[in-house]
Amino acid sequence: MASTTLSPQQSEALLDILVHHETYSEVERFKDPEAIEQYGFPFDTAAEKANGDASKMSSSPLLQLLLTRLVLPMPGVRDLSSEFWNDKFRNIMRRLSEADLSESYDKGTLGSRKRLASAASVIHECITRGLLSGIPNDKLPDLHAKYDIHVAQDLARAWDDVARHMVYGNLMDELFDQFAETANIEDHSPAVEAAVHFAIIFIATFLHHLFVLSAEGPYLLKLLDNVHSLVPYSVIGQTLRVGNAGTMINGLVRLFLAKLSVGAISNWLGLTQNADDGMNLMQRIISLVLEWDTSEFRKAIEGIRRSKDGPGESHLAAIDEHVQASREQHESIRESSKEEKKSIIIAILENKDKQLTESLSEAQHTQCLEYYSAQIAIRDREKITEALCRQTPDLATSIVRDGIAVFEPMIRAIHKNVDLRKHIGAVESFLTDLIKTSKPKEGGSGQGQGKTVPPSIEDYVSLLKKHRRPGYDYIHDFAQGCPDLRTTWLDWAKNSLKFFRQSTGSNGSLSVDEKDSSSHCPEEMDKRLQDLFNGLPEEEKSTIRASIDAHVKYLSVLENISDTRVQSIIDAVDNQEKETRGSMSGPGVYITRWHSLLDETIITPITPRGPPRKGRDVKGLKALGKTEAVAKSDTWDSGAMAEQEEQELQTQPEAPDVSVVIEALGPKFKSLVAGMSIKDLPLR
Repeated sequence: MASTTLSPQQSEALLDILVHHETYSEVERFKDPEAIEQYGFPFDTAAEKANGDASKMSSSPLLQLLLTRLVLPMPGVRDLSSEFWNDKFRNIMRRLSEADLSESYDKGTLGSRKRLASAASVIHECITRGLLSGIPNDKLPDLHAKYDIHVAQDLARAWDDVARHMVYGNLMDELFDQFAETANIEDHSPAVEAAVHFAIIFIATFLHHLFVLSAEGPYLLKLLDNVHSLVPYSVIGQTLRVGNAGTMINGLVRLFLAKLSVGAISNWLGLTQNADDGMNLMQRIISLVLEWDTSEFRKAIEGIRRSKDGPGESHLAAIDEHVQASREQHESIRESSKEEKKSIIIAILENKDKQLTESLSEAQHTQCLEYYSAQIAIRDREKITEALCRQTPDLATSIVRDGIAVFEPMIRAIHKNVDLRKHIGAVESFLTDLIKTSKPKEGGSGQGQGKTVPPSIEDYVSLLKKHRRPGYDYIHDFAQGCPDLRTTWLDWAKNSLKFFRQSTGSNGSLSVDEKDSSSHCPEEMDKRLQDLFNGLPEEEKSTIRASIDAHVKYLSVLENISDTRVQSIIDAVDNQEKETRGSMSGPGVYITRWHSLLDETIITPITPRGPPRKGRDVKGLKALGKTEAVAKSDTWDSGAMAEQEEQELQTQPEAPDVSVVIEALGPKFKSLVAGMSIKDLPLR
């Protein structure tokens, strides 16, 4: 008879499955306005607290765990009032949810919000797994041992060794002292130097996936470029020259947040209440960035309307009516499309008049899909702009003002002791180089002369290595010039790291105080997972264990591929003077999990009738309008990307089906984490 005890590898894989699913489920729930209402602390209202509901279980326990353990205790953030969270922040989140923004299913492609939300989800789950399971409490290694920065295994070993020293040793104190003495953290030890190089490769991989491998990359880059061009760096620099910190802060607040409209003045005088008071500079920048490509979407719409063989006016009118329909109508049509295996367009037209579909050709159906995609893109931008910039009361401006107010003492200290102008210039320079690096380049002799090729991961590695020094300089100036603030942030960092501790290990037990600092006891997670597994019916255990074993093998293969890719990037960087194509596939299990979320996204069928597509089928597609919004000079030869994607598919293992694990243990795991998250919430 097989043992019912899960091995350490099986427990790790089970935790990975459950955290991955639960984290993204919680992120997706925020499409529903009720998600923020059921979040619990710190978004519970005064009425809920009065009724004793403040201790209710959160519907988003993993998000709450991260927020309450690491973010809320942060200096400055911990000084925000309860009104900030349960009134202003809660209500602006509700506004965005009530906007009923479109989904990737409707647009027929993976949108920017989908890509960014899934990326944030996988980063969040990496941190949350650490909070739940902790860092192994093994013997602390010698950070001054030999670490070869040209060997991938040494970089990975250095990263793990540095993490253990931060959690269980005094490395955090030493690094803060190091920055107070010198601007180069890498001089601390060979392990820290190697860990920095390891981190650079992973950050470069993330940037490369965001701006290059993603079909939305050129579009996101254009958004960043527009924001970058709208920020008045020179005016900010001149404002920072003001010697009095209070005057400087007031100047920046007025520059970005002041409103000078008639409505703003009448509201201030008390002649009107909640009259439209226009936009400040911050909101104007948000509005312009969101609206800059709206004209391209409108051009696409007009092109379809004028098309000689395009869909009829009755078809387009039905789509227009649906765009402005209620949330309930949108969800009903979407579910009908999925269940009956027909495109979203057919579902919309049949809901209006079934005869409309009889005269629709396949070519016209495709044009209707493009028309609908462009219309909802315009609506999304209008709704986001309305929520952030036009609705009263102006919560966005109020939130920024509150944030500036709680950080003002820090800003005053930094302004007094640190020359911020050169660091603002460093930020501007980094963003300029990031945008330049992300643009296509001419192919060399080995890359196809005359063709444009995408940037490689090595290009981003070089970018980060070039700009890490200005980052070090700022931290050095801060640590040297603001000792009190340095101590404040050091205390927060050390207290945060305690949440990643396991109580027992080869180093012996931690003190009572250290145990108490982390109420959820990471070292007990394996036992809790075992209890969940033991609670399953006997007939289900073998099936669940088989799925877990498949996931163990899957994670092992991903780790091996990641190590190989790290070494490949190191070799390419070491030989950059040679003309090579550069790496397009980077390391990191989290990158694969990110793409797994995108690949499994349900997308409307491209044909009138048929099963829904998956995200993997539309990875290279951009919504109509976004293609036109990005200049051809800012895109690269599509053949290069197609070839790269084909090579990656051949080396990438297919994720095993773990749905049986999620169905059997997902709800129980959520309840378990909700109970852990609510314990010892920070006092307000």
